[in-house]
Amino acid sequence: MVSEKSDIGNLLIFDRLTRDNPDLAGPVTDPRAGVLRQRYHQLFDDPELPVPVEAIAEDLLGLIVEEDEDLHVSGMLLPAERRIIVNGREARESPGRRRFTIAHELGHWICQCENGNAKPVYCRAEEIGVDPEARALEREANVFAAELLMPEEAVRERWNGDAMTCALSFGVSALAMAYRGHSFELAPRPLPQRC
Repeated sequence: MVSEKSDIGNLLIFDRLTRDNPDLAGPVTDPRAGVLRQRYHQLFDDPELPVPVEAIAEDLLGLIVEEDEDLHVSGMLLPAERRIIVNGREARESPGRRRFTIAHELGHWICQCENGNAKPVYCRAEEIGVDPEARALEREANVFAAELLMPEEAVRERWNGDAMTCALSFGVSALAMAYRGHSFELAPRPLPQRC
C-alpha cells in the first residue's frame, strides 16, 4: 500500500513548506473539504471511508482522472480540460499516494479554480521552493487533501496510536496518517528517513 520513498519525498517538501514558515500560518483543516464530502454523500450512497476521492472528482465534479506513465510530477490539474493527470508509476507504487494526489488536485480545483483561476496547475518542487505564492497554494491544496481524505472527526474517532492501522481505514499511507495524527496533537511529529 505504501511507497515510503515517494511519500517521504513529498512529505519532506510539505514539511519544508510548512515548518517554521510564518507566511504559511493557518489551519490544519479546510471546511471546504467537508462541504465537498457532504455534497457527495447527499447524492451518492457510498461508504464514508475510505473517502471515494476518484468518484468525487468524476461523478460529483465532472472531472476526468487519468494516469500518465511519463508525467514528471505527482499530478497536475488542467482546468480548461477538466482533467486531473496522475503519475502512473507513483500510482502503481502507492494507491494511497494516488488518492492523496487526486485529493490535492481537487484542492486546487475547489480552492483556486472555482475562485476564477483557470490556469493549469503543475506542482513542481523547484517552483514551489522559490515562489511564496506557489508555496501558499500548495499548502492550501495539501491541507484540503488531508482534510478530504482524513477528516478530523473520523481521525480522532479511529486513532489508536498506530498510524499504519489507522491508515488502512482511510486508504492513505502510514506516513500521511502519522502527519495527520501529529497535526491534531494525537502523535509526535514523524521523523521520515531520507532515502
